[in-house]
Amino acid sequence: MSKYAQVFGQYLDLCRQVEGRRAAAPLIARLNKAGAEALGRIAGKYRPDPMAVPQTRPDSLFAPDYGVNLMRVDLPVDAAAAFRCGVPNLNSYVGIVANDAFHPTHSLQSLPEGLTVCSLSAVPEHLVEKVINILIHIVDNSVETGDPTEALNALLLSDGILIHAAAGVKVDKAVQIVNISNPATPMLAPRRVVVIAEDDAGLKVLLCDHSQAPTVEHLSVECVSVDAAKGSSIEIYDIEEGQPTSRRAWRLNARQADSSRLSVATAFLQGGISGNGFHVECTGDHTQTSLSGLAICACGQVVDNSVTLVHKGLHGTSRQNFKSALYDDARGGFGGKIVVAPGAMFTDAAQSNKNLIIGDDARMSTAPQLEIYCDEVKCSHGATTGSLDDRAMFYMQSRGIPAEEARRMLTQSFMSDVVDSISFEVLRQRMHVLVEKRLSGAAASCDTCATACGSQPLNTEL
Repeated sequence: MSKYAQVFGQYLDLCRQVEGRRAAAPLIARLNKAGAEALGRIAGKYRPDPMAVPQTRPDSLFAPDYGVNLMRVDLPVDAAAAFRCGVPNLNSYVGIVANDAFHPTHSLQSLPEGLTVCSLSAVPEHLVEKVINILIHIVDNSVETGDPTEALNALLLSDGILIHAAAGVKVDKAVQIVNISNPATPMLAPRRVVVIAEDDAGLKVLLCDHSQAPTVEHLSVECVSVDAAKGSSIEIYDIEEGQPTSRRAWRLNARQADSSRLSVATAFLQGGISGNGFHVECTGDHTQTSLSGLAICACGQVVDNSVTLVHKGLHGTSRQNFKSALYDDARGGFGGKIVVAPGAMFTDAAQSNKNLIIGDDARMSTAPQLEIYCDEVKCSHGATTGSLDDRAMFYMQSRGIPAEEARRMLTQSFMSDVVDSISFEVLRQRMHVLVEKRLSGAAASCDTCATACGSQPLNTEL
């Protein structure tokens, strides 16, 4: 047995040991079975992506002997301590995921007609087959891609969240899911969010990751499954504010039908090691897709974003914009692929990855790619990695701006277009503040970040 098969096989063995004793709803049980079959097929042939940052590869993230709460032992969480929402007056529908258990709040008891936010164990009967078909398709597709994350999540999952908007329902308020990690021992928490917008529906979803475990290494395996029907609009925002001990494997899988619009924006503000994967299939005609992400990393933090966007329909439009600022000995990675399938004529796709290296020991690897299998398309991709502009620094200092403040201002300006792409106005305004705080002192430099996380500014020495 290869070392990779052993890494993933340990979770298959664990589930076999409790087989027959796990209490799961029929939908979850079917997903567990599909996950076991898919992971068994992947484990023996898994080969790590040579372009990925080693620390964020599945074989690295899943190698430690984490505990998994398969028997649904109640783990107490101080939600009030962790739920320090950085977006005041958001006026959202809020659900809390404590480790891997979903806890709806009072705001979910008064949802507008046509909006469903519930546990996967309580999916309305008329939606069960639709939800399971979406999830099984994604798990089966993971066998082809060779990424075990979706299959492992499906195998271990005990519950999840469904966010569903019926046809024609446009929800103005955001649905906010607050993920809280506070394990007393090293734990793996599988999480699943299913987002479905029927024909001409509209949804906004905000995912916030927090941690109460500054001394315990823990791994969250979160999979976001998106199905955008004809003419629908879905916006998803993900904000990560963990601890240096946080480990995250985050995957977004989406399918878009005719004239649908999908916007996804991620932000890494605090944490440890984070591997994020995006897989979007634009199967319909006239689709619009926007993917963006920003990462501000220091103190050994690692963030890797991997994107595969497949255009299959006519007249599809997509934009990707990912930026990183790396301090101290941080490590970043970006692997982006645009695939224009045969027959997907008149596609207009662009991809950009730009990175700032602020620190002698920081490292960034980037690999933008295009695969085009038809004519009559407009596609572009590009990547840059460098330091702050010396001329801009000189100009600002000559006007009396201290060097440290000048660096922060230039870095914030560098990130501004990613934040400005957020169409959700309240969140966009708050994200500008959060980025500014992160750069000016909300994250500490390496000598204090493991304990203080908020008292000292970033080390911005070039």
